[in-house]
Amino acid sequence: MGRSKLKALQETTLVTFFDVCSQWNLVVDVHYKYNSKSNVITFEKDYGGSIILLKDLFAYPSDPDFDSLGSLEITGAFVDEAAQITAKAREIVRSRIRYKLDNFCPKCAAPRKVDLDVNKMWKCKCGNYTKGLIPKMLMTCNPTKGWLYHDFYKPWRDGTLPPNKKFIQVLARDNKYTQSSYLENLEGLTGTNRERLLEGNWEYNDETWSLIDYNAIINSFGRPLPPGERMITADIARQGRDKTVVAVWDGLRVLKFYTLDKNTIPEAVQLIKDAQFNYGVYSHNVFVDQDGVGGGVLDSLPDAVGVVNNSPAIFVEGEKENFGNLKSQLYFWLSEYMNKGMVSICLDENRDLIVQELEWCRRKDADHDSKFYVLPKNEIRENLSRSPDFLDVLAFRMLPEINNGELYL
Repeated sequence: MGRSKLKALQETTLVTFFDVCSQWNLVVDVHYKYNSKSNVITFEKDYGGSIILLKDLFAYPSDPDFDSLGSLEITGAFVDEAAQITAKAREIVRSRIRYKLDNFCPKCAAPRKVDLDVNKMWKCKCGNYTKGLIPKMLMTCNPTKGWLYHDFYKPWRDGTLPPNKKFIQVLARDNKYTQSSYLENLEGLTGTNRERLLEGNWEYNDETWSLIDYNAIINSFGRPLPPGERMITADIARQGRDKTVVAVWDGLRVLKFYTLDKNTIPEAVQLIKDAQFNYGVYSHNVFVDQDGVGGGVLDSLPDAVGVVNNSPAIFVEGEKENFGNLKSQLYFWLSEYMNKGMVSICLDENRDLIVQELEWCRRKDADHDSKFYVLPKNEIRENLSRSPDFLDVLAFRMLPEINNGELYL
């Protein structure tokens, strides 16, 4: 039983678990035990002997491949608020569903006789012919525009959902145990929150002023575009704060992403130099975030161009665009290019992270008739629990596009 953060699982899902056990007259320390230190629930042998493990499924930079789950052996899995985990986390959990699947009848749960070949069909005492349990994973969520939309809702809507997947739409009104006060609260919601949480609408219009259309984000992966000038964009971090991300471009097509979870300035410099050598990128086509430690990287890269996010917007054809700063201008230009299908991103293992970050390319204070701003990094970080480093390196590529790279500050 997992969730993005273990603390949230303990404070929400686990509380519901105890409540349901109470309704079923299952008593802690009689029918089952809960070890709060190991986060394990163990049912007594006379009541099935099942073991439930509570797992943290957050994509920590220190464990990008979820090696912490490597030795896990389970018979089934449940993930609450699945939209908060990455598709990779889901795949890793699913690959761990392997424990004693061949040992039980899926119809009556009776054990298989030990002398039977596990690779062949066997007849249970209930008369069922089987090879054992089918590995299953249940995920619950509210409507979202992340990987769940792409992998489940959209194929279900279009009638193309593969047979090994099922999508079940359930609304708050469908749950007979839902308290009336909770429904009243949902009825009082407006806009996107009402569409998602009450009406279960996956096609909601995001009133938080997302700049990039979701379908444009999805369609950008693997889109064929003509070759162009080779460039590199880089967002620099140091010693575990955020993540260093370097993107190699061929025209407006990302060829490769490099990432470093922890690095020194010399290591970041060497990574960029190696990328230049491997892909034939001239130094004047290297664009590096100059804020913070990025300035130190620039000192070691002669002719590279620094990106100062809070600097004034660039003049275009002699006119100053109505953006509050350069970062906002770059984000808006990126959104226009992506919505027009002018940017291509290589199919990469970081796809889920990139999609999530691009969804947070949003205008700030959109109701105010003033200069255009985008959400600051700290607000995006609060929602993603990480820095939008992929979004930044994609946006930096717009710098040479604006007015053909002629910077009129």
